[in-house]
Amino acid sequence: MLVRQSRPGSGTRTLELPSGKLEEGEAPADAAARELAEECGLAAEVLSAIATFWAAPGYSTELVHVFEASGLSEADPAELDDDEDIEVERLALVGALEALDDAASIAAFALWLERQ
Repeated sequence: MLVRQSRPGSGTRTLELPSGKLEEGEAPADAAARELAEECGLAAEVLSAIATFWAAPGYSTELVHVFEASGLSEADPAELDDDEDIEVERLALVGALEALDDAASIAAFALWLERQ
């Protein structure tokens, strides 16, 4: 499940894995579940941690937490943040890595693929 959304830095709509920022005091798995519901309208029966990595440690403190969501079902509708304009897209596994537009999604997807 992927999301297409407007990103100011790219000047275009990018195709990414669902993602978001941690709320203060929020556990990474809780944030992953929240973002999956908000952006895709889905709930996961199981969230399995895959990896954690620094996005760009030379100039950023962003730490990326990667989870695999399984046992998916529809979630209660959630409201998007005011700055979010999201379309959910489902792509075939073959070619999905090349279709992604942001580095964190590419790295996360490659890490997931390595586990398969």
